[in-house]
Amino acid sequence: MPSTLSTQSDPAPAEETAPILGWSSLPNDLIYRIGDCLLADEDVESYMDFRTVCKGWRDPTMGPKEMDRAKPGHFLRRKWALLDRHENVLTFVNVETGRFLAKNIPLLHNYYFVGATGGGMIILEEPIPPYQVRVLNPFTGLVLRFKASLPVMGWVREAAVVTTTPVMLFISGKDDNIMWADENSEHFCEFRAEYRNTPVTMAPFGSKVYLADRGGSILSSAVAAVGEGEHISNRSEQTILMAKTIRSHVAGGHPAWDCYLVKSGGELLLVTRPWYNVHGQPVVRKVDTENNKLDLLRSIGNRALFLSDVRCLSVDASKFHGIEGGCIYFVDPILTADNRQASLMTTFRVDEQVQVDIEFDPVAMAGGSQQPFTLSQVFANYCMSTSYSERGSN
Repeated sequence: MPSTLSTQSDPAPAEETAPILGWSSLPNDLIYRIGDCLLADEDVESYMDFRTVCKGWRDPTMGPKEMDRAKPGHFLRRKWALLDRHENVLTFVNVETGRFLAKNIPLLHNYYFVGATGGGMIILEEPIPPYQVRVLNPFTGLVLRFKASLPVMGWVREAAVVTTTPVMLFISGKDDNIMWADENSEHFCEFRAEYRNTPVTMAPFGSKVYLADRGGSILSSAVAAVGEGEHISNRSEQTILMAKTIRSHVAGGHPAWDCYLVKSGGELLLVTRPWYNVHGQPVVRKVDTENNKLDLLRSIGNRALFLSDVRCLSVDASKFHGIEGGCIYFVDPILTADNRQASLMTTFRVDEQVQVDIEFDPVAMAGGSQQPFTLSQVFANYCMSTSYSERGSN
């Protein structure tokens, strides 16, 4: 009898396969973390590219202008330095990652260029009276508008933006005068002192601006007492003063020492160096801003410091070819044989306490090209360069 059993096997039940989620379906918390990693390196360009990948990545994240307004200071540049400006093309470097970036900013056509902060924020003036000050974030396009105008001051040495409430702009001029204003100030307030106590370098750190004077003392911006029950949120340019917080560690506050204040990584450093005819070696101290004291340092790790009486810079030497870590590059102005200004560098290895011979730019000294040929010369030029007010030069 033929078999009545079927020789065909029953079909296997279909396997349930989980739907494949694409990159566009990343959970929001992971999107936030990726964005925060980019912003931690101040890589706003990549952050903006990240947001344009898809709607799923764009919706949970704030755009730069939104973030600028929602979280003041989140997009404030801290790790970038403006190395060069050719008309509307600006060249920046990230001192922590070694990334160079050139940006064409047509908006500069509409303003007078005044200068830049140590973090790469651009200071501008309106081209018509009363020449009100503007601060441009070149990476996001946000413009902070100040009511005040700068006095004609020749040239700007250094500038800093502090994101307190309200935002404060500090500027150091050619005569060692320090000026500051908030967005609603009618004018800039000014700090002056007798020659021995005049500030020579300025550095923002935390929510304050710190100054080093000629005697090696440290001053910082502080809020003056404005009346009982008045809150810090009511601060203005009128309530800010410069107070001496740390007295000099230079013997007797000797004026024959150069003093440099520089933000390096997450620390604030004070470097003192004797003049060439005074015995002694450069000394590095960490500024303890919480306890108002100076701590002696025997090493600066892999940092490289470029210091001048105009501007100071700290970079991660491992990110820049030819830059020596643990080394201080002192940059000083000199005049060439044909009365052109050049610079020389004296390098000092902190760990070994060894000073290297002075390095001249042989081409510049011979009257040749003024273009830098090494990264150390690029950074030296940055530290020595000053910005002339275009309004004042007209």
